[in-house]
Amino acid sequence: MVNINYYKTALNTIYEISVVLNSSANRRHALSGALKLMQDTLSMERAFILLQDSHSQRLVIEATIGIAEPDYSVISYACDEGVVGKVFRLGVPILIPDIHKEPLFLNKLKRPETGERISFIAVPVNYQGKTYGVLAVDKVVSKMISITTDVEVLKMIANMIASFLNRIDYFESAISAVAEERNQFEAEKLSMLNELKEKFSFKELVGKGKLMQTVYDKINMVTQSSSSVLIRGESGTGKEVVAKTIHYNSSRSDKPFVAVNCAAIPAEFIESELFGYSRGAFSGESSDRKGKFELSEGGTIFLDEVGDMPLDAQSKLLRVLQDKMVDKLGSDKPVKVDVRILAATNKNLEEAVRLGKFRLDLYYRLNVFTIDLPPLRKRKEDIPELCEHILKKLSKAYGKKFTLDPQAVGSIMHCQFPGNIRELENCMERAALSAGNGIIKAEHFACAAGEMCLSKSLCGQHEEAYAQDTVPPVLIQTDSMSEKEKLLNALQKAGWVQAKAARMLNMTVRQINYRIQKYNISVKKI
Repeated sequence: MVNINYYKTALNTIYEISVVLNSSANRRHALSGALKLMQDTLSMERAFILLQDSHSQRLVIEATIGIAEPDYSVISYACDEGVVGKVFRLGVPILIPDIHKEPLFLNKLKRPETGERISFIAVPVNYQGKTYGVLAVDKVVSKMISITTDVEVLKMIANMIASFLNRIDYFESAISAVAEERNQFEAEKLSMLNELKEKFSFKELVGKGKLMQTVYDKINMVTQSSSSVLIRGESGTGKEVVAKTIHYNSSRSDKPFVAVNCAAIPAEFIESELFGYSRGAFSGESSDRKGKFELSEGGTIFLDEVGDMPLDAQSKLLRVLQDKMVDKLGSDKPVKVDVRILAATNKNLEEAVRLGKFRLDLYYRLNVFTIDLPPLRKRKEDIPELCEHILKKLSKAYGKKFTLDPQAVGSIMHCQFPGNIRELENCMERAALSAGNGIIKAEHFACAAGEMCLSKSLCGQHEEAYAQDTVPPVLIQTDSMSEKEKLLNALQKAGWVQAKAARMLNMTVRQINYRIQKYNISVKKI
């Protein structure tokens, strides 16, 4: 009858130990709880768990009960030392009927002398062929019910402990892998950030002329502020490069830089792109979507071609500038954002304001600080340096050393480059591909070879006009004249040569051509 009661108690203890092990992720706390239950219900005098240390490979105490504050740091066993070492090495239980009569028993825990006979039982803690350590107990001989029963009960508990340790190892490995992956990601992110900082630490802005020095001075003035900046200049002058230079030299450099081309997004989608939308805002949309402003949180958003933004979107942009709040489509809860706005345009915003196509209040909000980028034709002294910079990038991209013949530089200097730096880059790359031996000569450029290129199509056909008319004809204009009248007046004075008319009006050929189409002007052939 006594044995049946003991079995019931043992089974209840095993169940309670399983609960303790399954409800804790703290290794030492869970193992100590299991030993406490064994002492309270199974008449164990003392108990301890030794686990193999991954560094020293020795068996060290992980948890104990019934021993007065042992110094865990100095108590350890070699994997074949003493009784516990043999249990670990052989993987089988060992029972010592009387520890005082066993010469192999080392008694490193310095058990107190009580005058009672003490038995020692040690069982291996292993799971699927892996031995983690040893579970060992002291038991007064007079309290033992059955040697076989006590050993079997300890084996079951040791199996549960081994399963618990395997689970903990799995989670720790998973956490370690995630931590390692996160550290690797952070390292890659830091490396990319440093690379971007290096790339845009004014190195992408090339030129030592007076006009570019003014640009550098203005960039230095504004990098450490949070003010909005309006970058103005013709297409291809490097407005986005300037924006990135400002961002990666500012205190926001470790946060996102998000570029948005307002002219490339259809008017009906620009609000959802910039400000996002809530679930149900459109049919079939089952989740929220962050807009570019939310994705730029803490960093910088670059609004390229901001002059092409629809009026409805301009109103919401004004709200962001004033209140730092974004109104998502389909939601009545505004979202607070911390974003610096850099905008760029090649349009005449003042004229757009006068025509009612651009909000005056938004113009003043964006135009806090202005950086004007000069066209390439006005800083030709920078062309040789720009060519060298472009060649370095081409050499790296194609794995081939490119050089520029000095005579070719002189040929390039005569081009007007209405497409500015972007056109120069395209011309250089095309010439580099044509130069089989890597030495780029004048004949490798499209205009010299008689092929069509942007410079030739827009201004090359009027080379004589550029050469002869160093001083443009006097252009009489009055404030009462409309833009169309001013344009017609200039075209007539220039003999319908668009390049000359552009210089007279201080515009680009592209701007002149756009207005000719806008006002449906019939160009006379002379």
